[in-house]
This record gives sequence, structure tokens and C-alpha cells, in this order.
Amino acid sequence: MYDFITIERRYACGGQQIATKLSQKLNYRLYDHNMVVETCERLDLPYNMIVGMDEQAPVNTLFNLPGEKYLPLEEKIFNTEVEIIQEAAKEPGAIFVGRCAGEVLKDKKCLRVFITASKEFRRERAIKVEKIARENAEKTMQKFDQRREKYFTAHSSARWGVPENFNLVLNSELLGVDACVDILVTACKSI
Repeated sequence: MYDFITIERRYACGGQQIATKLSQKLNYRLYDHNMVVETCERLDLPYNMIVGMDEQAPVNTLFNLPGEKYLPLEEKIFNTEVEIIQEAAKEPGAIFVGRCAGEVLKDKKCLRVFITASKEFRRERAIKVEKIARENAEKTMQKFDQRREKYFTAHSSARWGVPENFNLVLNSELLGVDACVDILVTACKSI
């Protein structure tokens, strides 16, 4: 059985819902937005400040001064989330959504998953489930996907969304949430 499952996902494909149901079925701890709350506490910063910068690549600067206090806030957030992931990984039985957890845990017994769906499906889901206004849905999807890709690329030797970088790629539109969960349960127990 895999000790850990990491899930990278395209915006509005149901990755969060899949992770939640999967954690309940496997009785695994789930690390997703609760990591943002923990990061806020550790950095002693307000939630509204951190949530807007979570899973965001740091802005390139012309030069970097040495030392933790000179790091861009995005990098401090990333470093704190890496600490949280590493601490959580001291005990098996956890699912991590985003935040390059697959890279952080690459030397662990970890099932690395990418969840995707067509643009049309995600647009409709963004409108219905995420409550994004129809006229903003496309732009919101693009913004989040680009942000996640840049973040992943900045902190990983792999490329975001490329099947070769994951153990399993699932299309939530074709399979549905419950089938994705069932496949992941089976895959998790296969090792």
C-alpha cells in the first residue's frame, strides 16, 4: 500500500472533491487548504494575505540577498508548506493536494496523481460548483492553471501535467468522481 498520495490538478476538474472522498475511504489524513491555515499560523500572517499567494511562484528578482529574511513571501510560504509536508510524512497515511508534494516526497512510497478534464467540462463545473460568473470562468481557469504550472515548474524538476511525471493521470470528466476515487483506492492498495 502506498504511504502517501499526491494530487496535482487542473482548475475545476474535481480534484479537491476526489481527494476528500479518497481520504474518507482510505482513512488517510488530508492536507489541502488546511495547510494554508497552518502556514498562516507559522508565519504569523493573516489568512487573506497567504491564500492569495498560496501555490504561486516567486517573482524573479534581479538579485537575491542571502538569508531567510530576504526571501520573497511566496518562497517563505513554499518553504513553510514543505516543512508541513515533511512533518506530516513522518507518519504514513496522508493525501496532499497540490503544493509540489509529489516532488517533496519523491523518495517516499508515494502515488503521484494528476487529475484533468476537458476545458468545456471544467468551465461548466467552475460556473456550477465553484460559483464563478460565466463571463469570468475561462479567464479564472486559465489564471489558476497557469499559476499552478508556474509554481510546479519553479519548485520541481518535473513538468506539470505531463503524464510521464505522474504514476497515474485521471480524466474526471470521463470517469466521474466516484470512479476516480475507486481507481485510486485500488491503485493505492496495489503495491
